Amino acid sequence: MARKILGYVQLIWRCDSCGTKNPGAIKTCTACGAPQAIDVKFEQVDAESFNFIKDEALIRMAQSGPDKHCPYCGTRNLANALACLQCTGDLTVGAKSRPSGMAVGEDAQPVEVEPNTYTPVSAYQPSMPPMSRNLLLVLMLVFLIICGYFAWNTIRANRTINKSATVVSSTWERNIAIEAYTTVSDSDWRSDIPYNATVSSCYSRHRYDSSTYVSGSVESCGEPYTVDTGTGIGQVVQDCVYEVYEDYCDYEIMDWVHVDTLTATGTNTNVAWPDVNLMQNQRVGGRSESYTIYFNADGKTYTLRTSDFDIYQQALPGSLWDLAVSVRGDVRRAEPQD
Repeated sequence: MARKILGYVQLIWRCDSCGTKNPGAIKTCTACGAPQAIDVKFEQVDAESFNFIKDEALIRMAQSGPDKHCPYCGTRNLANALACLQCTGDLTVGAKSRPSGMAVGEDAQPVEVEPNTYTPVSAYQPSMPPMSRNLLLVLMLVFLIICGYFAWNTIRANRTINKSATVVSSTWERNIAIEAYTTVSDSDWRSDIPYNATVSSCYSRHRYDSSTYVSGSVESCGEPYTVDTGTGIGQVVQDCVYEVYEDYCDYEIMDWVHVDTLTATGTNTNVAWPDVNLMQNQRVGGRSESYTIYFNADGKTYTLRTSDFDIYQQALPGSLWDLAVSVRGDVRRAEPQD
Protein backbone atom coordinates (compact mmCIF):
# COMPACT_ATOMS: atom_id res chain seq x y z
CA MET A 1 0.00 0.00 0.00
CA ALA A 2 1.35 3.38 -1.01
CA ARG A 3 0.89 6.54 1.04
CA LYS A 4 0.16 9.68 -0.95
CA ILE A 5 1.02 13.03 0.67
CA LEU A 6 -1.63 15.66 -0.06
CA GLY A 7 -0.06 18.50 1.91
CA TYR A 8 0.65 19.88 5.37
CA VAL A 9 -1.64 21.59 7.90
CA GLN A 10 -1.11 23.46 11.14
CA LEU A 11 -2.20 21.43 14.17
CA ILE A 12 -3.35 23.02 17.44
CA TRP A 13 -2.76 22.34 21.13
CA ARG A 14 -4.68 23.49 24.19
CA CYS A 15 -2.84 25.24 27.03
CA ASP A 16 -3.12 23.39 30.35
CA SER A 17 -2.97 26.69 32.27
CA CYS A 18 -5.57 28.85 30.54
CA GLY A 19 -7.23 26.60 27.95
CA THR A 20 -6.18 28.72 24.96
CA LYS A 21 -5.79 26.95 21.64
CA ASN A 22 -2.39 27.57 20.08
CA PRO A 23 -0.83 26.75 16.67
CA GLY A 24 1.09 23.49 16.79
CA ALA A 25 4.45 25.01 15.87
CA ILE A 26 4.28 27.52 18.77
CA LYS A 27 6.01 26.15 21.89
CA THR A 28 4.56 28.56 24.49
CA CYS A 29 0.96 29.71 25.01
CA THR A 30 0.14 32.88 23.06
CA ALA A 31 -2.20 34.03 25.87
CA CYS A 32 -0.44 33.29 29.16
CA GLY A 33 3.09 32.35 28.11
CA ALA A 34 2.95 28.90 29.75
CA PRO A 35 5.23 26.32 28.08
CA GLN A 36 3.69 23.57 26.03
CA ALA A 37 3.13 20.47 28.16
CA ILE A 38 5.44 17.56 27.48
CA ASP A 39 2.50 15.16 27.11
CA VAL A 40 0.61 17.53 24.82
CA LYS A 41 -1.92 16.00 22.46
CA PHE A 42 -2.20 17.77 19.12
CA GLU A 43 -5.62 18.28 17.58
CA GLN A 44 -6.88 19.08 14.12
CA VAL A 45 -8.13 22.55 13.30
CA ASP A 46 -11.85 23.15 12.81
CA ALA A 47 -13.20 22.04 9.44
CA GLU A 48 -13.99 25.64 8.44
CA SER A 49 -10.41 26.73 9.31
CA PHE A 50 -8.73 23.88 7.44
CA ASN A 51 -6.21 25.06 4.91
CA PHE A 52 -2.98 23.62 3.54
CA ILE A 53 0.23 25.34 4.63
CA LYS A 54 1.96 27.39 1.95
CA ASP A 55 4.90 28.51 4.13
CA GLU A 56 7.93 26.59 2.82
CA ALA A 57 9.79 27.04 6.12
CA LEU A 58 7.04 25.25 8.07
CA ILE A 59 6.93 22.48 5.49
CA ARG A 60 10.70 21.99 5.74
CA MET A 61 10.39 21.89 9.53
CA ALA A 62 7.74 19.16 9.27
CA GLN A 63 9.94 17.19 6.90
CA SER A 64 13.11 17.54 9.02
CA GLY A 65 11.92 15.11 11.67
CA PRO A 66 10.13 15.18 15.04
CA ASP A 67 11.04 17.74 17.66
CA LYS A 68 13.02 16.59 20.68
CA HIS A 69 12.72 17.38 24.38
CA CYS A 70 15.62 18.58 26.46
CA PRO A 71 16.74 15.90 28.96
CA TYR A 72 17.38 18.64 31.57
CA CYS A 73 14.37 20.97 31.47
CA GLY A 74 11.95 19.19 29.13
CA THR A 75 11.69 22.09 26.69
CA ARG A 76 10.67 21.19 23.15
CA ASN A 77 13.33 21.94 20.52
CA LEU A 78 13.61 21.49 16.75
CA ALA A 79 14.97 18.20 15.44
CA ASN A 80 18.28 19.74 14.29
CA ALA A 81 18.90 21.76 17.46
CA LEU A 82 22.19 21.03 19.25
CA ALA A 83 21.52 23.06 22.43
CA CYS A 84 18.29 23.70 24.31
CA LEU A 85 16.75 27.08 23.54
CA GLN A 86 15.59 27.37 27.17
CA CYS A 87 18.51 26.13 29.32
CA THR A 88 21.24 25.72 26.64
CA GLY A 89 21.68 22.11 27.71
CA ASP A 90 23.40 19.67 25.34
CA LEU A 91 20.79 17.96 23.13
CA THR A 92 23.21 15.59 21.42
CA VAL A 93 23.01 13.15 24.35
CA GLY A 94 19.85 12.04 26.14
CA ALA A 95 17.32 14.13 24.21
CA LYS A 96 14.12 12.26 23.44
CA SER A 97 12.33 12.75 20.14
CA ARG A 98 8.58 13.29 20.14
CA PRO A 99 6.41 10.40 18.89
CA SER A 100 5.43 10.78 15.24
CA GLY A 101 3.42 8.93 12.64
CA MET A 102 0.26 8.69 14.75
CA ALA A 103 -3.05 9.65 13.17
CA VAL A 104 -4.55 12.83 14.60
CA GLY A 105 -8.26 12.94 15.33
CA GLU A 106 -11.00 11.49 17.47
CA ASP A 107 -9.77 7.91 16.95
CA ALA A 108 -6.12 8.67 17.71
CA GLN A 109 -4.74 7.29 20.96
CA PRO A 110 -2.73 9.68 23.18
CA VAL A 111 0.95 8.95 23.62
CA GLU A 112 2.67 9.97 26.83
CA VAL A 113 6.02 11.68 26.33
CA GLU A 114 8.51 11.85 29.19
CA PRO A 115 11.17 14.57 29.49
CA ASN A 116 13.91 11.95 29.65
CA THR A 117 14.38 8.25 29.27
CA TYR A 118 15.13 7.62 32.96
CA THR A 119 12.35 6.04 35.05
CA PRO A 120 12.89 5.90 38.84
CA VAL A 121 12.62 2.38 40.20
CA SER A 122 10.12 3.49 42.86
CA ALA A 123 7.82 4.95 40.22
CA TYR A 124 7.78 1.86 38.02
CA GLN A 125 4.56 -0.09 38.07
CA PRO A 126 4.44 -3.29 36.02
CA SER A 127 1.41 -3.67 33.77
CA MET A 128 0.77 -7.17 35.14
CA PRO A 129 1.73 -8.69 38.50
CA PRO A 130 4.63 -11.12 38.28
CA MET A 131 3.64 -14.77 38.14
CA SER A 132 4.02 -16.46 41.50
CA ARG A 133 6.48 -19.33 41.84
CA ASN A 134 3.76 -21.77 42.93
CA LEU A 135 1.52 -20.93 39.96
CA LEU A 136 4.45 -21.40 37.58
CA LEU A 137 5.20 -24.81 39.08
CA VAL A 138 1.55 -25.85 38.77
CA LEU A 139 1.44 -24.83 35.10
CA MET A 140 4.66 -26.72 34.40
CA LEU A 141 3.27 -29.80 36.14
CA VAL A 142 0.04 -29.65 34.12
CA PHE A 143 2.06 -29.30 30.91
CA LEU A 144 4.19 -32.34 31.78
CA ILE A 145 1.08 -34.40 32.62
CA ILE A 146 -0.53 -33.53 29.27
CA CYS A 147 2.67 -34.37 27.38
CA GLY A 148 2.99 -37.65 29.28
CA TYR A 149 -0.63 -38.55 28.54
CA PHE A 150 -0.20 -38.06 24.79
CA ALA A 151 3.14 -39.91 24.80
CA TRP A 152 1.58 -42.84 26.65
CA ASN A 153 -1.35 -43.03 24.23
CA THR A 154 1.03 -42.91 21.25
CA ILE A 155 3.14 -45.75 22.63
CA ARG A 156 0.03 -47.74 23.53
CA ALA A 157 -1.50 -47.26 20.07
CA ASN A 158 1.72 -48.48 18.40
CA ARG A 159 2.14 -51.52 20.65
CA THR A 160 1.20 -54.79 18.96
CA ILE A 161 0.21 -58.26 20.13
CA ASN A 162 1.21 -61.41 18.22
CA LYS A 163 -1.63 -63.78 17.39
CA SER A 164 -2.02 -67.03 15.48
CA ALA A 165 -5.00 -66.68 13.14
CA THR A 166 -6.89 -68.64 10.48
CA VAL A 167 -8.06 -67.17 7.18
CA VAL A 168 -11.88 -67.23 7.08
CA SER A 169 -12.54 -65.56 3.72
CA SER A 170 -11.24 -62.91 1.31
CA THR A 171 -12.51 -60.52 -1.35
CA TRP A 172 -10.90 -58.56 -4.15
CA GLU A 173 -11.69 -55.52 -6.31
CA ARG A 174 -9.94 -54.19 -9.37
CA ASN A 175 -10.70 -50.91 -11.17
CA ILE A 176 -9.72 -49.42 -14.52
CA ALA A 177 -10.35 -45.74 -15.29
CA ILE A 178 -11.48 -44.86 -18.82
CA GLU A 179 -10.62 -41.48 -20.33
CA ALA A 180 -12.00 -39.80 -23.46
CA TYR A 181 -10.40 -37.11 -25.62
CA THR A 182 -13.12 -34.47 -25.81
CA THR A 183 -13.87 -30.76 -25.68
CA VAL A 184 -13.50 -29.18 -22.24
CA SER A 185 -14.88 -25.76 -21.27
CA ASP A 186 -13.04 -23.71 -18.66
CA SER A 187 -12.20 -20.15 -17.57
CA ASP A 188 -8.90 -18.51 -16.65
CA TRP A 189 -6.82 -15.37 -16.96
CA ARG A 190 -5.91 -14.74 -20.60
CA SER A 191 -2.19 -14.95 -19.79
CA ASP A 192 -2.67 -18.44 -18.27
CA ILE A 193 -4.83 -19.99 -21.01
CA PRO A 194 -3.09 -22.78 -23.01
CA TYR A 195 -1.87 -21.61 -26.42
CA ASN A 196 -3.98 -24.18 -28.31
CA ALA A 197 -7.28 -23.22 -26.64
CA THR A 198 -10.15 -21.44 -28.38
CA VAL A 199 -11.17 -18.29 -26.49
CA SER A 200 -14.89 -17.49 -26.68
CA SER A 201 -15.43 -14.39 -24.51
CA CYS A 202 -13.51 -12.18 -22.07
CA TYR A 203 -14.20 -9.43 -19.58
CA SER A 204 -12.00 -7.15 -17.49
CA ARG A 205 -11.62 -8.38 -13.89
CA HIS A 206 -9.68 -7.18 -10.85
CA ARG A 207 -6.72 -9.52 -10.39
CA TYR A 208 -4.49 -7.97 -7.72
CA ASP A 209 -3.42 -4.75 -6.00
CA SER A 210 -0.02 -3.15 -6.51
CA SER A 211 1.75 -0.55 -4.38
CA THR A 212 3.31 0.92 -7.54
CA TYR A 213 1.76 1.97 -10.80
CA VAL A 214 1.23 -0.77 -13.38
CA SER A 215 0.26 0.07 -16.96
CA GLY A 216 -3.53 0.20 -17.21
CA SER A 217 -4.10 0.04 -13.44
CA VAL A 218 -6.63 2.19 -11.60
CA GLU A 219 -5.62 4.13 -8.50
CA SER A 220 -7.91 3.60 -5.49
CA CYS A 221 -7.42 5.72 -2.36
CA GLY A 222 -9.00 5.77 1.06
CA GLU A 223 -10.24 8.79 2.96
CA PRO A 224 -7.59 11.46 3.71
CA TYR A 225 -6.33 11.60 7.29
CA THR A 226 -3.77 13.63 9.19
CA VAL A 227 -0.56 12.24 10.68
CA ASP A 228 1.40 13.99 13.43
CA THR A 229 4.95 14.65 12.25
CA GLY A 230 6.08 15.32 15.82
CA THR A 231 6.57 19.03 15.03
CA GLY A 232 3.06 20.40 15.56
CA ILE A 233 2.56 20.24 11.79
CA GLY A 234 0.24 17.57 10.42
CA GLN A 235 0.86 15.67 7.21
CA VAL A 236 -2.38 14.99 5.31
CA VAL A 237 -2.14 11.64 3.56
CA GLN A 238 -4.15 8.99 1.77
CA ASP A 239 -3.47 5.25 1.64
CA CYS A 240 -3.65 4.22 -2.00
CA VAL A 241 -3.29 1.07 -4.08
CA TYR A 242 -3.25 0.49 -7.81
CA GLU A 243 -5.95 -1.99 -8.80
CA VAL A 244 -4.69 -4.10 -11.69
CA TYR A 245 -7.33 -5.40 -14.10
CA GLU A 246 -6.74 -8.15 -16.65
CA ASP A 247 -8.87 -10.13 -19.11
CA TYR A 248 -10.63 -13.16 -17.67
CA CYS A 249 -11.84 -15.46 -20.45
CA ASP A 250 -13.98 -18.49 -21.19
CA TYR A 251 -12.29 -21.00 -23.47
CA GLU A 252 -12.54 -24.49 -24.94
CA ILE A 253 -9.77 -27.00 -25.39
CA MET A 254 -9.39 -30.67 -26.32
CA ASP A 255 -8.22 -32.74 -23.37
CA TRP A 256 -8.35 -36.20 -21.82
CA VAL A 257 -11.24 -36.48 -19.33
CA HIS A 258 -12.26 -39.31 -17.01
CA VAL A 259 -15.59 -40.68 -18.25
CA ASP A 260 -16.00 -44.12 -16.65
CA THR A 261 -14.60 -46.66 -14.21
CA LEU A 262 -14.74 -50.40 -14.94
CA THR A 263 -14.89 -52.62 -11.86
CA ALA A 264 -14.41 -56.35 -11.29
CA THR A 265 -14.93 -58.06 -7.91
CA GLY A 266 -14.74 -61.57 -6.52
CA THR A 267 -14.24 -63.79 -3.49
CA ASN A 268 -11.82 -66.34 -4.87
CA THR A 269 -8.23 -66.45 -6.03
CA ASN A 270 -9.17 -66.19 -9.72
CA VAL A 271 -8.42 -62.47 -9.81
CA ALA A 272 -8.77 -60.67 -13.12
CA TRP A 273 -8.97 -57.15 -14.49
CA PRO A 274 -12.34 -56.03 -15.92
CA ASP A 275 -12.83 -56.39 -19.69
CA VAL A 276 -12.03 -53.24 -21.60
CA ASN A 277 -13.76 -52.27 -24.84
CA LEU A 278 -12.55 -48.85 -25.83
CA MET A 279 -14.48 -46.57 -28.13
CA GLN A 280 -12.92 -44.09 -30.55
CA ASN A 281 -10.94 -41.34 -28.78
CA GLN A 282 -10.80 -43.35 -25.54
CA ARG A 283 -7.88 -44.73 -23.58
CA VAL A 284 -7.14 -46.57 -20.34
CA GLY A 285 -6.34 -44.23 -17.47
CA GLY A 286 -5.19 -45.41 -14.06
CA ARG A 287 -5.57 -48.87 -12.51
CA SER A 288 -6.19 -49.71 -8.87
CA GLU A 289 -6.61 -52.92 -6.88
CA SER A 290 -7.57 -53.71 -3.31
CA TYR A 291 -7.78 -56.96 -1.36
CA THR A 292 -9.50 -57.71 1.95
CA ILE A 293 -8.61 -60.74 4.07
CA TYR A 294 -10.69 -61.80 7.12
CA PHE A 295 -8.94 -63.71 9.94
CA ASN A 296 -10.24 -65.47 13.03
CA ALA A 297 -8.16 -65.59 16.21
CA ASP A 298 -9.47 -66.52 19.65
CA GLY A 299 -13.05 -66.13 18.43
CA LYS A 300 -12.49 -62.59 17.15
CA THR A 301 -12.45 -61.36 13.55
CA TYR A 302 -9.53 -59.28 12.27
CA THR A 303 -9.44 -57.57 8.89
CA LEU A 304 -6.45 -56.82 6.67
CA ARG A 305 -6.83 -54.51 3.66
CA THR A 306 -3.94 -54.44 1.21
CA SER A 307 -3.03 -53.77 -2.41
CA ASP A 308 -0.41 -56.55 -2.42
CA PHE A 309 -1.61 -59.28 -4.78
CA ASP A 310 1.10 -61.72 -3.59
CA ILE A 311 -0.27 -61.65 -0.02
CA TYR A 312 -3.83 -62.19 -1.30
CA GLN A 313 -2.80 -65.23 -3.33
CA GLN A 314 -1.46 -66.91 -0.20
CA ALA A 315 -4.57 -66.15 1.89
CA LEU A 316 -6.39 -69.41 1.18
CA PRO A 317 -9.35 -70.22 3.46
CA GLY A 318 -8.17 -72.33 6.41
CA SER A 319 -4.49 -71.31 6.09
CA LEU A 320 -2.66 -70.33 9.28
CA TRP A 321 -1.09 -66.89 9.67
CA ASP A 322 0.92 -64.94 12.25
CA LEU A 323 -0.61 -61.52 12.92
CA ALA A 324 0.71 -58.44 14.70
CA VAL A 325 -2.41 -56.69 16.03
CA SER A 326 -2.62 -53.28 17.72
CA VAL A 327 -4.61 -52.71 20.91
CA ARG A 328 -7.34 -51.21 18.70
CA GLY A 329 -7.59 -54.39 16.65
CA ASP A 330 -5.78 -53.12 13.53
CA VAL A 331 -3.65 -55.70 11.70
CA ARG A 332 -0.20 -54.16 11.38
CA ARG A 333 1.56 -57.23 9.93
CA ALA A 334 0.44 -60.56 8.50
CA GLU A 335 2.68 -63.50 7.48
CA PRO A 336 1.69 -67.05 6.52
CA GLN A 337 2.99 -69.77 8.85
CA ASP A 338 5.50 -72.24 7.43
